[in-house]
Amino acid sequence: MNATSIPSLVQLRTGTLMPIRRVLLAYLNEAKYESLRMLRAPGFSIPFLVLPVPVYLFFGVMLAAPAIVKNPGVANYLFSGFSVFAVMGPALFGVGCALALEREAGFLKLKRALPTPSGAYLLAKMSMAMVFAALAMVTLLVAALLVGKVSLSGAQLLIMTIVMVIGALPFAAIGLFIGAHVSGSAAPALGNVIFLPMLWLSGLFIPLPKFLERWAVIWPAFHLNQVALGTAGVSEFSFVAPAISAAVLVGVTVLFGGLAIHRLARTG
Repeated sequence: MNATSIPSLVQLRTGTLMPIRRVLLAYLNEAKYESLRMLRAPGFSIPFLVLPVPVYLFFGVMLAAPAIVKNPGVANYLFSGFSVFAVMGPALFGVGCALALEREAGFLKLKRALPTPSGAYLLAKMSMAMVFAALAMVTLLVAALLVGKVSLSGAQLLIMTIVMVIGALPFAAIGLFIGAHVSGSAAPALGNVIFLPMLWLSGLFIPLPKFLERWAVIWPAFHLNQVALGTAGVSEFSFVAPAISAAVLVGVTVLFGGLAIHRLARTG
């Protein structure tokens, strides 16, 4: 065999000799095993898949019962708000903390040396966030249909679920940004600094004071809630056009995802 018949490294990396099917399978396998890895980590999967249901039942059903009696539509609004809460956590912490730890341990350098498609590692993290969002939504849907007193139709619930699953991506992008810039020990603290104020200042659960209402629009959680309510036809609590809120979420995803990729490309 002469030298000219040996495929070059550039050819292998650009995929010119690899069928598209194999490339796609490599991406799918990377996403599959990333999701399985996080599901098998009890310290991560149990809090983010189990905790949202009792929190929703206690705050969104039991304590909110008087408000729901006065206005049944409140039950739909609270379900949407707690759905945002359920999808935010896995995306923000599952991506950000894991990436920070793996980057600190030199795992990204190892991934670069492996014959995997470019970007498969980061896309697997984003896919994992969507998988956990889907699982969290299933548990919340069961709880809401049993005791939540939601009056949404099956089609509305399906639309809201799809929006929430896709809506995990902006928070995963913020997680990528955190994981790309801070250490593994600092990532949880920074995640909480972002997560907790956004959770309460987005108006997902309780009416905000007048002086805070105008600032709710700065939080991605507010816009995800607005997209879900608007596309599901819950106009009573829809304050911003779904198209505008969707554009904001796309912008957040592109901005923070792009900054994370730029940082990782430079420093790893």
